[in-house]
Amino acid sequence: MKKAILILAVASLSGCASTAPTKIGADTYYASRTNTAGIFGDVTAVAGRLMGDGNQFCESQGKEFELVTQQTTQNIPGVRLGGASITFKCVAHANSPVMRPDNGVTTVN
Repeated sequence: MKKAILILAVASLSGCASTAPTKIGADTYYASRTNTAGIFGDVTAVAGRLMGDGNQFCESQGKEFELVTQQTTQNIPGVRLGGASITFKCVAHANSPVMRPDNGVTTVN
């Protein structure tokens, strides 16, 4: 019994629940991933993984990945698991790259 509980605990700390890209409009898709690693998981890495998967999905169609929206939810131990979701398009030529909030400009003091 103790062995089964240990295996269940390790499995829950190491996996991610996810949805495959789901078509929600013309060449527009939604995907999400829940980070089941709890406090040890990095939700920004989950978002990055989603974007990588979306890119591969679009490439398999001979198109380019274009991010539309991104949302992350932080882990709160004992309350909820963190995760990320994205909406993206598969287009012939991506023309609106997503910039950081500072538009790629940094300053050094």
